Amino acid sequence: MSIFKRRIPRSSLRHLRESLWPSMGWERTVRYFRHRFFREGDSTYRVTAGLASGGAISFSPFFGTHLFQAAGLALLIRASWPAALVGTLVGNPWTFPFMLKISYDTGTAICSLFGADAFVTLPENFSLEYVLENPGAFFSYLFAHPMKLLLPQTIGGYTVGLIYWIVSYLVMFYPVDLARKAYRKERLRRAMKRAQKREAKKDKDANTKKGTTRTEAA
Repeated sequence: MSIFKRRIPRSSLRHLRESLWPSMGWERTVRYFRHRFFREGDSTYRVTAGLASGGAISFSPFFGTHLFQAAGLALLIRASWPAALVGTLVGNPWTFPFMLKISYDTGTAICSLFGADAFVTLPENFSLEYVLENPGAFFSYLFAHPMKLLLPQTIGGYTVGLIYWIVSYLVMFYPVDLARKAYRKERLRRAMKRAQKREAKKDKDANTKKGTTRTEAA
């Protein structure tokens, strides 16, 4: 059974609301996933690479497949797939517009280097104002020429995703390592505290039993 499976499935609207602002709050959300990651005993590499993989895949234009791609990439590079699933939260309604724009611009630049700029360049009149005023004409054109947008978006998305993976891995490795060590120390401290309480209770029960025995003997 998946550790992420819920007893009562969430609706699409609830998923959207949770992605924008978790009901448990960001602090509790971070603590929850911290417990999920480090309790499994995964190494710093596995957790960091998993988070980086999820974020990198979020630049892909193939929405609806990000979770599958992230989990597949994590398994391929021996990273933590639960961490990869959480890493896909980098792509959300707040960030997708910027990620798509960066991916598209990168893709068109790469296509231009190989002399394919004419193949992927959209008509000059397709400005943001035109798209907002004539969405039907814009999408009709894209349906008739899907590669005009999909090709640069795909090339740019995976290129930017690769760069994101490298940068985010380097940036997150040390903080994740510190968090992992702190979590292990905290669990060890709590285990020692519970052990001390058990020993104190045993001593108390033993002393009580001795006192009762002496009273009965007297």
